[in-house]
Amino acid sequence: MNSKKLAIATMVGAVALVGLLFAFPAMAASATTSSPQNSNISQIVQSAQASQKLQKVDLKVGQTFTLTSVAGGYREIGNPEVNGTATGSLNIEVTGAFKAGYAVSVTGGQVNVNGTAYTVTAGSGELGPYGVHMVGQAQAGTSAQLLFAARNLGKFGSTDYGVLRIDLTNGSGEFAVRLLVTISSP
Repeated sequence: MNSKKLAIATMVGAVALVGLLFAFPAMAASATTSSPQNSNISQIVQSAQASQKLQKVDLKVGQTFTLTSVAGGYREIGNPEVNGTATGSLNIEVTGAFKAGYAVSVTGGQVNVNGTAYTVTAGSGELGPYGVHMVGQAQAGTSAQLLFAARNLGKFGSTDYGVLRIDLTNGSGEFAVRLLVTISSP
C-alpha cells in the first residue's frame, strides 16, 4: 500500500514539475513583455507631449482682452473661516511685444470680495510667449493692492477659459481669490 501511495505521489510531483517547467517560460515571457509595454507607454506619452508643442501667440501692441469670472471664491488669509463667493474681471492691454513674451497693462476691472467691490484702476504685468501664463500687480482705489496670476486653460467649445488667482490687500485685510474666467477680445 505504501508503494502505491509513493507511486501516486511521485506521479503527482512529476506532473506538477512538468507543469511548472511549461508555465515558467510563459510567466517569464509575460514579465518581459510587460516591461517593454510600460516603456512603450512612456514613449507614447512622451511623443504625444512632444507633438503638442505650444505655439507662440501673435499679439500686437494695443490689442486688448478681458478676463471675466464665471465662478469663484475667496478666503481671508490667516482666518480661513471667513470665506465665500467672489467675482471679478480684469481688462488687459498689450503694451510691448518681445521675443520672450509681452508687457501688459491693466486698464480696469473689478474684484468683489467679502461684500466689497474693489475697482481696479491701473496695473502692469507680463504674459509669456505662448499666452498661457500671466502675472502682475494692480491698484484698486487708493488703499487696495493686488497681485495676480492667470493661467489659460484653453478652449472649451468656442470659449477660452482660464484661472485667475488674486492676492488682495486692503489695509489690515488680505484675501486669496480664485476665479474661473472666460478670456475674450472685444
